[in-house]
Amino acid sequence: MHSEMKKQLAEVVLLCPPFLHLTYAIPEPFQEEIEIGYRVKIPLGRRRVSGMVVKFLDHSDLLDIKPIEDILDPYPALPRDLVWLTQWIAEYYLCSWGEVLRIALPPGYGGETQVFITPVRENFSEKFSLSPIEKEIWEMLPAQKSVSLSSLEKKLGHSRIYYGLHRLEKKGLVRLEYVLKEKHSIKKEKWISLQEEPTNEILLKLKKRAPAQAKALSLLLEYGGEAKRSDLDVDAQVLKKLESSGWIEIWEEEVVRDTYPELDLPAPTAFALTEAQKSAVEEIEKPLSNGTFQVFLLHGVTGSGKTQVYIECIRKCLALGKTALVLVPEISLTPQAVARYRSAFQEEVAVLHSRMSRGERFDSWRRIREGRAKIALGPRSAVFAPLENIGLIVVDEEHETSYKQNDPAPRYHARDTAIMRGQCNHCPVILGSATPSLESYANVRIGKYRLCRLPERIDRIPLPTVIQVNQKDTIPSGIFSPCLLRAIQERIEKREQVILLHNRRGYAPWIRCQSCGFIETCPHCAISLTFHLKENRLKCHYCGFQKKPVEVCTSCGGTNVQYRGIGTERIEEELKALFPKIRILRMDLDTLRKKGMHIRLIQEFAQGKAEILLGTQLVAKGHDFPGVTLVGILSADTGLFFPDFRSAERTFQLLTQAEGRAGRKDQKGEVIVQTACPEHPVLQFSKNHDYERFFQWEMQQREELGYPPFGRLALVRFKSPSQTHVEKSAHAFLSYIPKEKGLEILGPAPAYLSRLKRDYRYHILFRIRKKEDPGGTRLRNAVRKALSAYLSHPQYPDVRISVDMDPMDLL
Repeated sequence: MHSEMKKQLAEVVLLCPPFLHLTYAIPEPFQEEIEIGYRVKIPLGRRRVSGMVVKFLDHSDLLDIKPIEDILDPYPALPRDLVWLTQWIAEYYLCSWGEVLRIALPPGYGGETQVFITPVRENFSEKFSLSPIEKEIWEMLPAQKSVSLSSLEKKLGHSRIYYGLHRLEKKGLVRLEYVLKEKHSIKKEKWISLQEEPTNEILLKLKKRAPAQAKALSLLLEYGGEAKRSDLDVDAQVLKKLESSGWIEIWEEEVVRDTYPELDLPAPTAFALTEAQKSAVEEIEKPLSNGTFQVFLLHGVTGSGKTQVYIECIRKCLALGKTALVLVPEISLTPQAVARYRSAFQEEVAVLHSRMSRGERFDSWRRIREGRAKIALGPRSAVFAPLENIGLIVVDEEHETSYKQNDPAPRYHARDTAIMRGQCNHCPVILGSATPSLESYANVRIGKYRLCRLPERIDRIPLPTVIQVNQKDTIPSGIFSPCLLRAIQERIEKREQVILLHNRRGYAPWIRCQSCGFIETCPHCAISLTFHLKENRLKCHYCGFQKKPVEVCTSCGGTNVQYRGIGTERIEEELKALFPKIRILRMDLDTLRKKGMHIRLIQEFAQGKAEILLGTQLVAKGHDFPGVTLVGILSADTGLFFPDFRSAERTFQLLTQAEGRAGRKDQKGEVIVQTACPEHPVLQFSKNHDYERFFQWEMQQREELGYPPFGRLALVRFKSPSQTHVEKSAHAFLSYIPKEKGLEILGPAPAYLSRLKRDYRYHILFRIRKKEDPGGTRLRNAVRKALSAYLSHPQYPDVRISVDMDPMDLL
C-alpha cells in the first residue's frame, strides 16, 4: 500500500530523549527508497538526532515541516512486525514508543554508530552515471584507504551523504563498515595467501638477497599457501614488499564474535520420541503448516523432553522456509542450552543476551537481520530479534519472573510480548513449563490456549522421592538434619553428585544486638546488612553499601552482638569441615561476578569435577546433570511468607524445579526438604508433584481477592530522597484518578521495602476484575488520565514516578 502512494510525509519517533513523535517531510530523492523501519537523521532544534520512520502520512496541518536530512541504513533496521510490536508495547505498558524502539535495536545502534567508507576503484567505469551528490562524494574519497563518515561530513558540509553513499554501495563502488564508537562493531582478521608458488630455485636466490622474504614464503608453503596474519611471525614491512612484488595477497575477512567459542557440542543423535512427544509435535505442526496463530501450553514434568519437542517443531519450521524465535530465562541460558540447539542446527543459531559484549551482540543481531541465522535464541530482550518470516515462537520455562522487565522502562513481559508477536506473524507460540504460571494454565481452562501434556520423564524414569524434615525437631545446629547428612555421605561414597539449594547468600543475613534487639541496617535502604566472611564486610544486597563488621552495637553501645541466620557462604564453610576431602562449588551472585564464571562452574560440575553444587535459586533451574541423585533444600520456607500474592506460586515453582534436578537416566533421585512448616499446603503439593491440586488451591485464594488471573493490576511507584515529597506526591496522584466502576485503589502506602538506594518509596495499586474490564482498556485509561494530570501539575521535581502494568512484584 505504502509503496504505491507517494511518500511525502513521515512520522518519526526519536531514538533518544525526549522520545517524541514528530512529522518530517521526505525529500524527493528518498521517496522511492524509504520504508517503515528505516533509521533517519533529522533536525531537532540545533541538534541532529536519529529517529525511526514508523508511519507515512497523507497530509498534515502543521506549518514549516522540516525535511529528513539523511537515511542512516542500507535497509530497514527493524522489520515491520517489530515496529508494530514496539507500538503495542508502548501503548499497553504506558511508556514512550522511542524507549521501546531503542531497546529493540542493538547497543550503539541508536545514534552511536560510526561509519567508515572504502572506495573500490577497480569497479569504477565510465558507464556509471553518478548524481551530483554521488559524484561529489566519489571525488572526495581517498584512493587507497578508508575514511570516516564524520571526516567526510566536515569536508562536504551538507546532508544526504548517507543517501549518496548507499547509492554508491549499490553500484559496488564503495564498501561501508559500521563501527561502534566504543568498540568496533565488525571485527576483521587479516589473511595472507600465495599468488604463485615459488620454486626451490627461486627461494634459494631470494634467500641470498632477501632472507626475510624467503622465510615468509617458506612459512606460507608450510601452511599450505594460506594463513592468518596472526599465525605468521613475520615483520609487516616484509609482507608489504612481498605484496608489492605480487607474491602474496593480503585481505581481510570478517570474524563473527561468539560468547561460546569453545562450546563442546554433543554429536547430533536421532531421538526416538515418546508417544506424548509425538502427539505434541503433531498438534503444533497443524497451525505451523497452515500459518495460523495458536498458543500451546506444553506442560511437562521435569525431564520429560520438552526441549526435544521444541527442536522437532523448529526443524519443521525451517523446512517450510521460515525462521524461529526461542526465549529462555536468563538463568537458564547456559552452555548446555546453547549446545542443545547448536548441535541440532549448527550455524543457524544466533544467541542474543545482555552478558555478551557489545560487539558480540552486534554481530549476532546482524546475522539475524541479514538472514544468515534462522533461529534467534536468548532471554527476555531476544523477543526483539529482527527475524523476518517467523514461523514459530518458543517460550521455555514460561512461568519465570525474569521474563518481566522491572527497571528501567519499558516494563514489558517478554512472554506476553512473544504471544503478540506470534499473533502478528500468524504463527504458533509454544509456552513450556513443568510449573506453568497460573495465568497460562487458566487460559487453557477457558480455551484460549491449547494444552499438550508430557506426563512422564524420558525412558519412564520415576520422579524423585521427596522426604520432608521438620527443622524444629531435628536440626539443633540450624543447617543440616541428620537425615540430609547421611544422604550426602552415601552419595559421596557412591561417587554420585549432590545439589544443595539455599536462597540466601553471604555468611549471616543479619546482625543483632542481644541487649537491645537492634539490627544493623543499611543507611540507604530499609534492609538488614549481610555479613560476608571472605571479604570480612557487612554488605547491602540492594545498593552495594559496605562497612566493616561491628563489635559494638550501633544503637546502645553493647558488646553482645551476634551474627544470625544462614547464608550460602556459611553453609560452604560447614560442608568443608564435614567433608574435607571433596570439592564443593558455590554458585551465587558473589561467585559469579567475573564474566564466564557461570559457564565455568556449570561445566566443571557437569564434567564431575565436584561432588556438591551449592547455591541460591541459580542451581535449581535449567540444568541437566546426569550424575545428580540427591537434592537438598535447606530451608523451603524462605520466600513462602513474603507479603506478595505470588509468594505461594513462586515457592511451589522453585521447589518443584529444584526437585526435578534429581535423578536422570537410569538412577532414581531423592530430595530432602528441610522446612519449619511441613503441613503447609504448598509444601504438600510440591512433595507429591501435584500441580493440579496446587492450581486449584491457589486459584481459590486469587479469586477471593481479585488477583490475576481473575483481575488486572497496575502499580504506580513514587521515589524520592525526601519522604515528605514522595508521600505528598502519591496523595496528589490519588486525587487525579478518575472514578471507574469496579476499579479498586489500594494506597498510597509505603512499599514493603520503604527505602531503597537512598530513595523513599510509595505505591498505589490499581485493581479491577477481568469481568469488569476484559481487555484492560479501562484500567489503562484510568492510569493514563491520572498520570497525564499529575505530570501537568508537578509539585516536586525530585519525585520520580513509574507505571508497571501487570506487575510481577509488589515489594
